[in-house]
Amino acid sequence: MSSSDGTATEQIVEVEFLVDDSQYPLAALSSETGCKAELLQILPRSDDAYTVFQRITGASSTEILEFARGYEGYDARVVSETDESVIVEFRISGSGAFFVVSLTDAGAIPTELGSEDGVAHIVAEIPAGYSASTVIDRFQDAYPSMEMVARRQKDYPMPRFQCHELREMTVHMLTTRQHEVLMLAYMRGYYDWPREKSGDELAEELDVTPATFFQHLRTAERKLLSLLFST
Repeated sequence: MSSSDGTATEQIVEVEFLVDDSQYPLAALSSETGCKAELLQILPRSDDAYTVFQRITGASSTEILEFARGYEGYDARVVSETDESVIVEFRISGSGAFFVVSLTDAGAIPTELGSEDGVAHIVAEIPAGYSASTVIDRFQDAYPSMEMVARRQKDYPMPRFQCHELREMTVHMLTTRQHEVLMLAYMRGYYDWPREKSGDELAEELDVTPATFFQHLRTAERKLLSLLFST
């Protein structure tokens, strides 16, 4: 399929779900702490585990860590904290009730995962080649309290899913710590000019030595550059 300007496109289905069932940690998080949570990154790991980075506003790190301790299969660690928000790394094992497992197993690509006022909000894209109805039915069978509030078709340039494949490759190339350091450096303005945060300041936020921070950062950068320039 081509767009009006001749660019190759691929049609996908975007689906949007809401759930306010407090048995699910994402919905309960904003209900119990009064916070707002938004997705930064999802990293699939081995043994059906996922690492999820979220930016949380309206709750302290102490409240968030205390909340996570109440759920089996959830481990939380504060990556950084400012007056405005907290970036938290949630490591979710197979025993944790996590929506993304069903979505990704069915072939969907989660793009939004947030929570506010006791309601979890999930958006995912279903690429061409997958049955949207099958993905949706499988997801709602696993989570009956999910309410689908939108289903829409969208055209995207073909490179969009090539970019997704590139992100998947980087997930497998980088360790969790390397990805965490690289993401924090990017988000906190280390690569801006002038720099908003120095490496020493970011190391302090992560509670590691500057030498350790730069070792992880340089290793991550070298791996990504080898992917870019390998022949």
